[in-house]
Amino acid sequence: MKNTFFVTTPIYYTNGIPHIGHAYSSLIADSIARYQKINWKQVKFSTWVDENSQKALDKAEELGMEIMPYLDMMAKEHKQVWDGLNIKYTDFIRTTEARHHKLVREVLQKSFDNGDIYEGEYEWMYCVGCESFKKDEDLVFRNKTTGETFPISSSVKISENIEKICPDHLKVPQTLKEKNYFFRLSKYEQKLKDFYKKNPSFVMPQDRFNEVIAFTDRWLEDFSISRETNKFGIKLPFDETQVTYVWYDALFNYVTVCDTNDFWKNDSNFWPADLHVVWKDIIRFHAIYWPAMLLSAGYELPKNILTTGYFTVDWQKISKSLWNAIDPVEFSAKYSKDLLTLYILSSFNIGQDWDFDQKQAILTYNAKLANNFWNLLNRAVVLTLKMDLESWLSSKVDKYIWDNTKKYFKDYDEAFARYDLKKTLDSTFRFLDSVNNYVTTKEPWTLMKDEAKQEEVKTIMYTICESIRQVSLNLYPFFPEKMSEVFEALNLKWYKEELELWKYNELRNKKETFYIKEKSPILFEKFELE
Repeated sequence: MKNTFFVTTPIYYTNGIPHIGHAYSSLIADSIARYQKINWKQVKFSTWVDENSQKALDKAEELGMEIMPYLDMMAKEHKQVWDGLNIKYTDFIRTTEARHHKLVREVLQKSFDNGDIYEGEYEWMYCVGCESFKKDEDLVFRNKTTGETFPISSSVKISENIEKICPDHLKVPQTLKEKNYFFRLSKYEQKLKDFYKKNPSFVMPQDRFNEVIAFTDRWLEDFSISRETNKFGIKLPFDETQVTYVWYDALFNYVTVCDTNDFWKNDSNFWPADLHVVWKDIIRFHAIYWPAMLLSAGYELPKNILTTGYFTVDWQKISKSLWNAIDPVEFSAKYSKDLLTLYILSSFNIGQDWDFDQKQAILTYNAKLANNFWNLLNRAVVLTLKMDLESWLSSKVDKYIWDNTKKYFKDYDEAFARYDLKKTLDSTFRFLDSVNNYVTTKEPWTLMKDEAKQEEVKTIMYTICESIRQVSLNLYPFFPEKMSEVFEALNLKWYKEELELWKYNELRNKKETFYIKEKSPILFEKFELE
């Protein structure tokens, strides 16, 4: 049985430095990868930069740089962001790498030999920002004078003052007329529909999958896979006067990182991918074009695609020109990575659009970690240091909390199996609430003064410590550094190493003993609102 797990981030364009919205997708992938790793899986986690694109050339030219020095500089910048956030990727791939060029040319030749690629001519609208061709229904009208936009279906009177623009990049698409090569997407229409029926959770959340299915039902057109005007990129193996269109090139990076002849690494076992994390604006490429391209080249299809929504800041699209692109590394340095992770993974469902609110981020962290979790941990440490520690090294969990624990495990496990990170965190803090309420009701600090109540106090204190232990195991994929400190506070210093050796389930089911010897420093500092 395959004991591997392969997760990927979205396509990160090389013409800009990752901001808070990009960090959201990478933190999702990172948390899932860490969870799978401690659950006895060999994990491959790839991230990357898409370099063979027109927008990369345009940006290099704008800066007065040659293309490769520019790409080298930007790849370094991207890696610094992910390393600064301690994103534990196993593969960082650049699409200018020789191994990627080799694989793309091989799959292009396979599809060409299969009769799935043919020569043709088109005249289409093309958005450089999206790196995709546009139809009228993909655009909106804009009044040049007022800047007001209208749906393309609205009864706007066409005039010189009205233009059609891309709704995402607010620019008029280029009109391109070229002799290109096309991929026979239409050939795979029924195969895609059959695959969707057999795999009802292929795209998550469901509303995004519904959009994909509806788009497929309307009829699939063949699409261009090359450009004759571009000179930078991967040349077609059957016509070197043209280079590969960026999406056909870029998507196969997922296969490139699994394509190796290294016997000891055996990376080919990781394909097909278990999970692609993508933005909603590229779901069509991943859920329609990508499966068809894989089928044409003879590859198995990925198991799941998890689609994220958009981030705004102060209800405006993140843009450098608006100076609202939040640097995730600087933000984490000012507050903490834990604050960033907790807020963006627990405040809204994956797939939902969300406005990033710094004040709400601080309030969320203060309530859930600084107050809820730290309050419970601090009580456990302070109270146990006042006791005869030898008398409660091993006890039992109160039945009420144990029943809650079993429900918590069920909710947590089911949510993680669906990649529902919000519900995993919701279930965790809901359980912590129940334990805090239990402690407040029982008042062990009062019972400790009564000799006749010592056995009850032992049960209460063991219940608190065991609850913290279980919560810390479950929060480790999200906050590995801080949970390692919690283990140390409980004098379970070896837990981090055990988790990294895939022993999560073994530790969860273990009957633990506790011997807290010293007071813990404050692990979750409260932040003041500015």
